[in-house]
Amino acid sequence: MILLFNACAQLKTKEALDLVKKTSDQIPKSFYSNPHLLTSLLDALMKCGDVAHAESLFYSSKQKVLSMYGAMMK
Repeated sequence: MILLFNACAQLKTKEALDLVKKTSDQIPKSFYSNPHLLTSLLDALMKCGDVAHAESLFYSSKQKVLSMYGAMMK
């Protein structure tokens, strides 16, 4: 999953954003407790232009790590 999100973040296209959203909708919500997975998802959403969704996930995360803040600043 992390590799997919990272690849989509590099593409920065609408198609990449659609794939990120589709994939994130299909993974169990318990996976969001993994800070590395959530950071790569946040990074992909931010780089593809879905700031609102990224902010929503960021603020709903109970365990924030430094890399998440970095992903949100880009």
